[in-house]
Amino acid sequence: MDKHQIMAEFCLVCVKLEDAMKYWCQYRVLEPPGISEKSIPIELVVTDHRYSPPNISISHEKTVEVGTNVTIQCCNQGYGGIIFLHKDGHSAPLQHQDPHGGGTATFILVAVTPADSGTYRCSYHPKASLFVSSPLGDSVTLEVTPTPAPPGRCLPPICLPPVPPMGGSVITSLPHGGDAGDEHTQVPVPHRC
Repeated sequence: MDKHQIMAEFCLVCVKLEDAMKYWCQYRVLEPPGISEKSIPIELVVTDHRYSPPNISISHEKTVEVGTNVTIQCCNQGYGGIIFLHKDGHSAPLQHQDPHGGGTATFILVAVTPADSGTYRCSYHPKASLFVSSPLGDSVTLEVTPTPAPPGRCLPPICLPPVPPMGGSVITSLPHGGDAGDEHTQVPVPHRC
C-alpha cells in the first residue's frame, strides 16, 4: 500500500454466517516501527432466513394526533434473544429490548410528533447468535396528524395605521356614510395594535 494512502477497502465476497462478527482496523508503520491502536469496532450482522420473521402489532389506529403515546409490540415466537424495532428509512434500529426469556418486547413511542410518522418493523437476534438476525417481519404504519385548532378560534387582529401626529386625521372613503354631497369624510382612526 502506498505510504500516502490513507484509506484501504476490504471486500467480503459471498458473505456467510461465519462472517458475522466484530471487525476493526489497525495500521503498521515502518519508520519509526510501530502499530496503531485498534479502531472502533463495527458489527457485521448477517440475516439468517431459517429463523421465522417476528410478528408486530400497534396499540392505535393508523392515524393518531400529536402527543399520543403509541405502543408497538413485537413477538419472536419463542426464539429468545434481543428484539429490535426498525423504522423504514433508518439504517440503525430505533430501540431494542431483551425480553429475558420471553418472546415479546413492548416499545413505547412517547408523545409522538409528525416526525414519528412512518412504517415500523421488527427483527431479532437469536439468543445463541448475537451477530445473526432474523428477517424483518411484517410492517405497521403510523401517521401522526397535527392537533386541530379548537372551533370558533378568532383570527389574528388586523393592524390599522396609527393616528397621524399633531392631532391629524386619516381620510377614509365613506360612500354611504358621509355628509350629503361630500365625497370623502375625515375620520380619525385609532391605532389598534
